[in-house]
Amino acid sequence: MTENIMKDNLMYLEAWMNYNPRLRENLTLNNTILTYKKNDITEEVDISNFYLPEMLYNENFRIKVQKELNAEDLFQIIKIYVQTEEILKEEQKEQKMSPKIKDLIIKKEMEKEFIVFIDEFDKKYRYDTTNLEQVINFYNELKEKNGVVTLKEIGSVIQNGN
Repeated sequence: MTENIMKDNLMYLEAWMNYNPRLRENLTLNNTILTYKKNDITEEVDISNFYLPEMLYNENFRIKVQKELNAEDLFQIIKIYVQTEEILKEEQKEQKMSPKIKDLIIKKEMEKEFIVFIDEFDKKYRYDTTNLEQVINFYNELKEKNGVVTLKEIGSVIQNGN
């Protein structure tokens, strides 16, 4: 898969450099490593797991890459895209490792109501809150959006309040 990504990445980089020859001045691609070098500054980023053509979904980028961007600008944009992709993949990996909630129930103990989340392994997690309805709404919104809700997701949403 990396080989196919890199074929397309190379093809698009070449096309961008043909449209905008200034990009060739300080950018080189060696295997999967894109290097920006100017004077004493050298930066590298591995682009083997990022599909450069996805950047073209950004209309502003699509227009500027042809003529306005210099090598440093393009390198920094690619670097940010790669880092963002890595962060998103790591978050998805963490989400998959978090137990999935299969049910939630409201319980009352000594005149105090609380929520109990039950995960896919039938383990129960008590959550005390003064706003049961808001937490239930958060859970229902996540479930409707994603189909499955993990403990990490609901915890994050509750913590951030949205």
